[in-house]
Amino acid sequence: MNLSGSVIEGTNLQKRYHIPSRKLAEKGKELVAVDSVTIKIGRSRIFGVVGESGCGKTTLGRLLTKMEPTSDGTIVFNGRDITRLSGKDLIALRSQMQMVFQNPYGSFNPKQRIGSALAEVAKVHKIPKEIAPDKIAALLSEVGMPIDALGRVPSELSGGQLQRLAIARSLLLGPEFIVADEPVSALDVSVQAQILNLIMDLRESHAIAMLFISHEMPVVKAVCDEVAVMYLGSFVEKAPTQELFANIAHPYTQALMSAVPSIDSDIAKERIILEGDIPSAIGLGPGCPFAPRCRHGMERCRLEKPQLRDMGAGHLVACHLH
Repeated sequence: MNLSGSVIEGTNLQKRYHIPSRKLAEKGKELVAVDSVTIKIGRSRIFGVVGESGCGKTTLGRLLTKMEPTSDGTIVFNGRDITRLSGKDLIALRSQMQMVFQNPYGSFNPKQRIGSALAEVAKVHKIPKEIAPDKIAALLSEVGMPIDALGRVPSELSGGQLQRLAIARSLLLGPEFIVADEPVSALDVSVQAQILNLIMDLRESHAIAMLFISHEMPVVKAVCDEVAVMYLGSFVEKAPTQELFANIAHPYTQALMSAVPSIDSDIAKERIILEGDIPSAIGLGPGCPFAPRCRHGMERCRLEKPQLRDMGAGHLVACHLH
């Protein structure tokens, strides 16, 4: 176990999908899902990635956990380059990386009892039979679930209960890195805070590095140590959480924040309406992908893609205005 420094680092990660042409003589195109993303997550740290649906957040998580191969870039896990890892070496790595998915009902076999599902994970990863039951029971207690949940099928449990069990399952193998892919968006508002508090407690008690994916700015503000805002496969703003929300710089981030309701009716708040549709990720032009919807767009924005620049205090922004 790496007790200091970063647990996982992705450098200039790219994921491109080839889109074949329907015409015989026409060349196919490329869909760029992740475009030159660099990310580093330390132990007991939660790194949040926020953005609209389809911006590449989930694909980034799948690249870091090696569920999909990268088109370019490198991934280093605990000092080891795992970019090209495959076969038995990749299977051995699975116990150290886990995912918690958005829909807890979809992540369990509806016909399989919870106890059987957890026991299957323990068996596949060779946790000794004499240890597994006690370990499962301890994890259930830690996530706030009674032991009799093991005898139930998913349809007998609520979404919040299933998500607690999904978190317990992800911790069963003692991972060092977890991707939580919108883990509360499918839950009732009354349950969301409980799951978020649980996630924050567990990252400390288990010393886990976590990538937390969301499309809600208030959620990442409450949970994450560092936040990156993603648009069409690229990070457009990245900073420690307090710094980012105190000094929002990118026009896209400003638009996302303007959509968050305020409970203070005395504070006037400008609502920034983004015009037009999100451009296609197929055949992106040379300029800033946000330029067609940006109210500050300039000619330079349409010709040259801005790179992340440090504004100080670890606050990186990809915008020609800065």
